[in-house]
Amino acid sequence: MIEFLKFYYYPYDLAILVSNFIIVPLIRTPMKPVKFVILAMLCTVTTYLYPQGASCTNPHVLALDTVSRNFSVSPTSGNAAECSAGFSGSGKITIFKFTTDASGSCVLVHISTSAPVQVAEVAMYTGCGGTGTPQGLQTGSSVCFVDGTGYWAPSQTLTLSASTTYYLRVWTPAAGTITMSARNYPPPNNLCSGASWISDDERDDNNACAKASTEVTPVQLCAFSLENTAFYTYIVESSGVSSVQLNNINCDNLNSAAETGFQIGFFVGSCGSLIKISCATGSGGSLTATTGWLPSGTQVFVAMDGNSGSNCSYKITAFNATVLPIILKYFTAWKRPDANRLTWLTTTEKNFSHFELEKSSDGVNFISIKTIAGKGANSKETTYSFDDNEVKALQYYRLKYIDVNGAYTYSNVLRVSRDDMTNAKVLFSNHVTTTLA
Repeated sequence: MIEFLKFYYYPYDLAILVSNFIIVPLIRTPMKPVKFVILAMLCTVTTYLYPQGASCTNPHVLALDTVSRNFSVSPTSGNAAECSAGFSGSGKITIFKFTTDASGSCVLVHISTSAPVQVAEVAMYTGCGGTGTPQGLQTGSSVCFVDGTGYWAPSQTLTLSASTTYYLRVWTPAAGTITMSARNYPPPNNLCSGASWISDDERDDNNACAKASTEVTPVQLCAFSLENTAFYTYIVESSGVSSVQLNNINCDNLNSAAETGFQIGFFVGSCGSLIKISCATGSGGSLTATTGWLPSGTQVFVAMDGNSGSNCSYKITAFNATVLPIILKYFTAWKRPDANRLTWLTTTEKNFSHFELEKSSDGVNFISIKTIAGKGANSKETTYSFDDNEVKALQYYRLKYIDVNGAYTYSNVLRVSRDDMTNAKVLFSNHVTTTLA
């Protein structure tokens, strides 16, 4: 097939012909028709390219910005990489890629399928072959989403390299739409020292990026093994029994039948010298675990691990727990070329007045450098940040948060060393150390 195009040109005119990225300059001549013969294959060159997501040479780019985006399932066919029952036969393969940050932080991905809702497998690869097929399957990286939705993260035995590109191969039985969002997420509560504060205000969380704890043992959580341990803490309000309740539990893992449950251990004491008081296990969409009798004012630490290493999302609530003016999810510092950027996030603010951001050169004597007002009573994630432009080689920071009655609470201390002067993120614990009335 040949396409004929005829143009009539006039003196000193210039035209540009654009057809599917083919640009041809045309110089007009006086009152004379010019005929161009262009092969149809040039006009339709884009039809010979693979559609986006059909191969690792033309993947969907997964931005690590928390924004949910819809992607069409590609026409490429293939079998599931590791998932078995319920994931058999040839399905559709859609390829994504992401690049880790300079710290090699965990990448947390949320996936859901629609039009139609269907099962999905997400598996990670380290490279791209010459045929456009992902290479270097990371064994055990597959998560089998039996309900078509949930969180994916690298398996508990895998650690991502800094500033490195990885590929995600998403298998679905049929065509449709995939909704994906992703972010860098070093879990703030993977260590006891960073235990997240909980109370009777229900909060959303997940354990997908958590690794196995070395601070507690499996038997202390009524478990046979630990794969992805998350820590929480609260203070007993009234002498008696306290409890933790999990609702809306949604778990996925390598097994085709998701293990929808947790192993939970309760501890008193302090990080580094935790004393077990009880443990419990449970499965299903909700779970309640209780402590024995405890005196008012006791700080309780809770260690939770997903059954069989499940990646789980859930809502968590503590009962008979002191209500804090805020719940601080994390407190972090970024070393910028000209400043230390302090960032923190709250998930609840109630009867809260303001923050005092304090700074020290020795980690002992602190001065206030900034007052930041709260953003009103709410139960949603609220982010704050401040750039300290007057920095030394070594600085310490802490947050003092003050309620409307004047009572205040301190966060743990951030230590920021600028010896390397790199723009690397430094994560520290958000554990509360002191409460004064």
